[in-house]
Amino acid sequence: MSDGQDTPLLTGSLGDEEAAMRKGRAGSLAILVGLGVAAAVGLALLMSGDDEARVYGEIGKKVNGLERAHFGQFWGCALQGENLSDLRSNSDLSTHVNGRGLERGRSYGVYVRETCMPKLQDINPELATLIVPPELQTDVEALKKATADLRSAWSSFIAYLDNPELEYSEDEARPHISQIARSWYDFKKAHGAINHKIKAKLQ
Repeated sequence: MSDGQDTPLLTGSLGDEEAAMRKGRAGSLAILVGLGVAAAVGLALLMSGDDEARVYGEIGKKVNGLERAHFGQFWGCALQGENLSDLRSNSDLSTHVNGRGLERGRSYGVYVRETCMPKLQDINPELATLIVPPELQTDVEALKKATADLRSAWSSFIAYLDNPELEYSEDEARPHISQIARSWYDFKKAHGAINHKIKAKLQ
């Protein structure tokens, strides 16, 4: 009788121990899985940080390369002989452009159209190939707009100059030159904003 009563108690005791062991193994497994997930997440975050730095670095190289190879070379051509680093304001730029228009007239327009303008044509197509983070999209769009506006303003000024009987008038030239100077400033501003944000991201 007593043997019959002891059996359930022993069975229950062994069952509890086995359940506890299973629970312990499950807990350990859960901890290991949790640690593995945490490590994976940490690695992913580290990799994403490296990728972000790489993306911003590549954008910086691209934008600065375009500025030097196209925008800078255009101005080196249009204002040949001038030290571009001396151009501090719209007024400085306007003075130099106006002086050349006044001195050379139609021949200056022909020179800029045929020799200098082609240097601007690849900027926007190259910018369009960039995959840009949201933080830089507004500034890159501003760079594109400034480039388009600059080309348009120069085309208008060249059209004004393109007259064999031109009698150059500073008053008539002023609206074209003012737009050229404004577009130059907008490009410089957008370019500076992009570099500032990239530098802050890479520090």
